[in-house]
Amino acid sequence: MQSWWDILTAFERVMWLIALPFSVIFLIQMILTFIGFGGGSTDPGVDLSGDIHADITADAAGNDVQHSNTDTGPAFSLFTLRNFIAFFTVFGWSGIAFYHAGMSNGLSVLLAVLLGVLAMLIISLLFYFIMKMAENGNVSAKNAIGAVGKVYLPIKAYEGNIGKVHVAFQGNLREMQAITRQEYDLPTNTIIKVAGISGNDILIVERNL
Repeated sequence: MQSWWDILTAFERVMWLIALPFSVIFLIQMILTFIGFGGGSTDPGVDLSGDIHADITADAAGNDVQHSNTDTGPAFSLFTLRNFIAFFTVFGWSGIAFYHAGMSNGLSVLLAVLLGVLAMLIISLLFYFIMKMAENGNVSAKNAIGAVGKVYLPIKAYEGNIGKVHVAFQGNLREMQAITRQEYDLPTNTIIKVAGISGNDILIVERNL
């Protein structure tokens, strides 16, 4: 009597060898993530938000910026280890399903690739929004006092308007509304320091000399 493995075609064997181990790894990774042992800090990826924080640090050379130069807050990362594991998990099972549905090897692979990429997108969006909600729920503008940042939207002198700044605090780079009480305007890309907080968590900033 032939075993289950012996009656499989070469294509099926390849798909099973992909689906089974990656499913186990994916399950373990998801469990570790949700109990607190996984996360973006240990998951290498491409940060599509850009390294704005590093720019601020470079422009403010000589100033004391007490924040990580690699943490710019939640970012949409598609090419991560977690997503590659998800891709091959979905790819393997999809390939098996399509093959048993009577499709050719080539079409099965093509459709499996498309579903794998879709899985990567869904998981990336899921983790992005989870991290975004967690970040927004824990932000306190008071912690920005003394932090160094850069003007994003120009700020007029003597509280002439409400502009915006990129400032690093609580371990992340954030975009915040800001005013200045100084006698000169703060154009875009001016390096600033947070001097205080006004109403509605609006930062009071001044030129960082």
